Amino acid sequence: MEEIAENTLMTEHRVDQYKTLLFLELGKEVYHHVSIDWWLEEVKLLIQPWWEIDSHNVRHIVLVKPAKAMEEDQKNVKSILGLSEVENWPTIPMSSIDLLIWNCRGASNDRFRRNLHDLVQMYKLDMLILMETKVELNKMGMIFNNFRYTASTHVDPIGRSGGIWLLWNPNQVNVRVNEACSQMITATITRQEYPD
Repeated sequence: MEEIAENTLMTEHRVDQYKTLLFLELGKEVYHHVSIDWWLEEVKLLIQPWWEIDSHNVRHIVLVKPAKAMEEDQKNVKSILGLSEVENWPTIPMSSIDLLIWNCRGASNDRFRRNLHDLVQMYKLDMLILMETKVELNKMGMIFNNFRYTASTHVDPIGRSGGIWLLWNPNQVNVRVNEACSQMITATITRQEYPD
């Protein structure tokens, strides 16, 4: 029986004042939903394979961490909101930045498309990190544009091995790619409507 996204275990993570560090085993399909707290102005992102013993024993590593100390971000938010430093932390109904980290093990099949559709609908994702895509991004057509992921950076696979795609909705988040090279992407993520 074919597995669908609703029946797949989603591991939840939250980025607040702490970093989120994920290790994804090569050859295992896993989903990780990461929420970045609304008050964080900027976070850093690192995506790369991690060699443990030799080139045949690989784990992917994904690191999402705040760019500044928590106190500095909270001080900035209080200043923007016109609050003194001694006033209580506001409860503002702003949403988190939500991203999916998915070791999809192939992105050119119908199962991938169905699961992608289900996951985007269920989690209202702002960003996608897809690993082990095993296909070039330009072969996917308009599928990501239909989900409003109109901005991207990627490292295409070598043959039918590897591949990292970072896709995002530019109406929700700003992503500044610092480096994209063979099997590594580093970027800085900021909220689109974060006040200056």
